[in-house]
Amino acid sequence: MIDQHASLAEKFLKKGFWLYAFTFIVAPMWYVMKILISGEVSVSDLGILYWVISLITLLSAFSDLWVGESLKYFLPGYIEKKQYHLIKSVLAYALILQIFIGLLLCFIFLYGADFIAIHYFKTESAAGVIKVFSLFFLWINIFQIISQFFLAVQNTLYYKLAELTRNIFMLSATFFILFIDMSHIINFSFSWIIGLYIWVIYSVYLFTKKYYIPYLADEKILWSGSLCKKVFSYALVVFLSVQASVILSQIDMQMIIYLLWATQAGYYTTYLSLIMIPFLIIGPVFLLLLPVFSELNAAKNTKQIVSMKHFFTKYFVVLWIFFGLFLLIFAESIAFVLFWEKFLKSGEILKYSSLFLVFNFLLQVNFNILWWIGKVNTKLKITILAICINIILNIILIREIWVYGAALATWIWWLFIWLLSEISLWRKYFRKPDVKFLWKNILFMWVFWYIWYIILTPIITYDSRISSLIFLLWIGLLWVWCFCCINRHEYKLFIDEIKKIRSWKKS
Repeated sequence: MIDQHASLAEKFLKKGFWLYAFTFIVAPMWYVMKILISGEVSVSDLGILYWVISLITLLSAFSDLWVGESLKYFLPGYIEKKQYHLIKSVLAYALILQIFIGLLLCFIFLYGADFIAIHYFKTESAAGVIKVFSLFFLWINIFQIISQFFLAVQNTLYYKLAELTRNIFMLSATFFILFIDMSHIINFSFSWIIGLYIWVIYSVYLFTKKYYIPYLADEKILWSGSLCKKVFSYALVVFLSVQASVILSQIDMQMIIYLLWATQAGYYTTYLSLIMIPFLIIGPVFLLLLPVFSELNAAKNTKQIVSMKHFFTKYFVVLWIFFGLFLLIFAESIAFVLFWEKFLKSGEILKYSSLFLVFNFLLQVNFNILWWIGKVNTKLKITILAICINIILNIILIREIWVYGAALATWIWWLFIWLLSEISLWRKYFRKPDVKFLWKNILFMWVFWYIWYIILTPIITYDSRISSLIFLLWIGLLWVWCFCCINRHEYKLFIDEIKKIRSWKKS
């Protein structure tokens, strides 16, 4: 099931290719859909639609009590020993639990939509969207199991191929709604459900053809209490750790809709889309870190873990300087080009958030290390503490400075989590940073930023989205050229680092 003979470097580069290739195809589809929808509905309607999606996504992450995550832990060992009956058994346990919880959540949202809309979203117009998304729980659990299976066997191609199929149908449905002139948040909600169902069908097809028929069809399910207990016991630990992170990521989104109103939610959801732009480039790296750190830890190769931590930290900080300063100048222009003039406030929030992005980049690296060196409890404690602080900050700041307060609370917990995770790894996994390299980038990029800010800010207008887009593209290319000139020597060093990674062999 897994390519047992591939080196660590081969896995890192080959599977990373599929993660990047499909990310660069899929991610723009999400933006195109949101851009199209934002131009057709009001700010408040957009807030309602995406805050229902946020709530549904949050609950779907809880719907299996994280048994799906157990698959990524147990399946590689069973595959190594060719214990296919245990693989089928664990999959069956996860499927039964998820179907039960999915049906329960579907029933609650379908029949409780009116109550939730009035008492939580404080608008009756959310009820219809909630009822449509109740259908989400009927099928999402099946996909979650299969997607976790694909990650467990490190098949990034199938994992991303299924996601691409879903987005193609969602985008097609969105275009069809616009074509027949039936733009309404209810209809756009149905486009998500259509994409989900196609997603599930195609994922089941890939799983059945590639894995179930060749390996699992003739195996019998082992109904073992000890096996079930082992899977669920591990799942409980992972559930507490992982779901704490999910809660933390959703606090600000949910508290805005509860403490404020749908219009503010609309500004914030477009801000979240804008701040995710840098993650389109570096996001797939975070998925790659999981199997890489796992194998290095299994081989007790602490030296290489330290090297990788230093490597990613160094280049993530530089990428932050590159993205952060560009967004600081052009945040509002980007918001105007992508989401129309009515969402300029989203650009204002992005402008200041860009200065804190680096802490999100770095905490992703640290959390991956904590996970795979067995410090799950440490990660859990850090995240739970951050949840408590973030809730308090949101309550205070949202009431004082509205939607800006939610963003500020998020920036603070990015910094807080990174500091605590860095302290946890300090003794064993710390390496002195490349101060010369970092200061060179900080100095040059800040000088460029100041000069460009003085020259370009006065000439930025919001008269035409097309002319603004062309302006940003030219400036962006010039910005990249300056960045490459500054770091032309480091490019060779970067290639040397990749060659070092290629020399690491699977133990």
